[in-house]
Amino acid sequence: MIDQKASIVAPPAKKTTEVVSPEADKAANLTIIRIGGEMTTKAPRTRQRYQQAMRRNLVEALNRNGIAHSLDMVDARLLLRTEDRPAALGVLPRVFGLGSFSPVEAITDATVEAIVRTGREIFADKVKGKRYAVRCKRIGPRTFSALDVERQLGAALNDGATVDLTNPEITVRAEVFGGHAYLFAGRNIGASGLPPGIHGRTLALISGGFDSAVAAWRLMRRGAAVDFLFCNLGGLAYERQLLQVTKVLTEAWGFGEHPRLYVVDFTEPVADIQAHARPAYWQVVLKRYFYRAACQIAAETGAEAIITGEALGQVSSQTLANLRAIDGASNLPVYRPLIGLDKQEIVDQARHIGTAPLSEKVKEYCAISPKRPVTAATPEKVDAQEVDLDPAILIAAVCARRDIDLDKLTAIDLRAPYLFADDIPAGAVVLDFQPQHMFDSWHVPGASNRDPAALVENYRKLDKDKTYILYCTFGTQTPVLAELMQQAGFDAYAFRGGISRVRRYADAEALNA
Repeated sequence: MIDQKASIVAPPAKKTTEVVSPEADKAANLTIIRIGGEMTTKAPRTRQRYQQAMRRNLVEALNRNGIAHSLDMVDARLLLRTEDRPAALGVLPRVFGLGSFSPVEAITDATVEAIVRTGREIFADKVKGKRYAVRCKRIGPRTFSALDVERQLGAALNDGATVDLTNPEITVRAEVFGGHAYLFAGRNIGASGLPPGIHGRTLALISGGFDSAVAAWRLMRRGAAVDFLFCNLGGLAYERQLLQVTKVLTEAWGFGEHPRLYVVDFTEPVADIQAHARPAYWQVVLKRYFYRAACQIAAETGAEAIITGEALGQVSSQTLANLRAIDGASNLPVYRPLIGLDKQEIVDQARHIGTAPLSEKVKEYCAISPKRPVTAATPEKVDAQEVDLDPAILIAAVCARRDIDLDKLTAIDLRAPYLFADDIPAGAVVLDFQPQHMFDSWHVPGASNRDPAALVENYRKLDKDKTYILYCTFGTQTPVLAELMQQAGFDAYAFRGGISRVRRYADAEALNA
């Protein structure tokens, strides 16, 4: 603790009728925004381009959240004015390129006397009984020194408080630029990084789990525009969970870009791999297929690199040898921003970006090998496993992909299309929610009769490796139950329609058997 009472001399008291600038009334609506430190090191032309991109993204972030505002650049600072400042303060930390920001508490004339007087009025009660420091920064013409402000305002606040320049409980700050002084105590850290899009377009392989979302976020933070490729091995419920993760990621952080999600049904490519390659190599060959699908789409969209969530040694396919064998399938650079992170570091970052609560419910389906997979593959050995594969199957799957505009994806889009089934897949567990006497009269062969309330209490005990088809008398209860199960990571669907439609389907299947 440093006590500077002996070294700080308070200015003599003056009787004055001078009042704080009328602009002080606007302080409650004003926030100072500073660009990230990395951007300030760029050459002037590059810095200007980056600043313009960040400003566009900031405007989009505020508009997307319905925050009316004005934004002005004054002496390397952005001044944000809005009557909804609390909402704006919630958005600012998620704009890449923004280094820090401070809600202004008072505006006054750019003189030492005005700053000291106003600072004493605003902060005397706030620092009383606490350790405090005063910091001043000047930008532009200098008619007085920052040190003058720090000493004199520090002296003015010293009654009942203690100066501590090393570990203050509160730091009173003054920034002087554009002919005014702005006073505040808060300095909030922004996302920093670079505005997405300034470094070209990439394509991220995304699975819905922790890793791939964090990997995409890290490239977005480095100025890359990111589209997404989902190679679906797990059905519509899995796709819905993936969409929720991707939507949260892009809606919270993807300001300024308009990302797309490409969904490729990998059912046929996986069947081809399992029919013609040795089981130990299935996993490595599948990853190579993912890369080839990404390259095919990148050639059409202009993406310049592929992003993956691979981390060294996390799973069997992510050994150095296997990653080298997989890389040969791509004609584009493959970026692995998580390569040196452990799982807990990745999960912690997923919590920071907001995708963890959804990702932790997602059951990923990328593991297709039932036996011990190879951990030291070579490009030559993997090439040999692909000799009998039919490349046309993968090409056809990619050509049949669905293209989803994530900006236009609505809550209804994320719900309704993924809750219903029009048939009962082989091997599915069928849950019947008719009253017992109706179940005894007729039910789908092999169905299990359940009470809706009992399922709500006990569904988590069911096997997540199974697919579930739910039906009820009128088709009104099961969509709610299916959604509940999907949100918990189950592959569950409501059969569309009531018992009459289920019965027609079952009768037709019996005739065709």
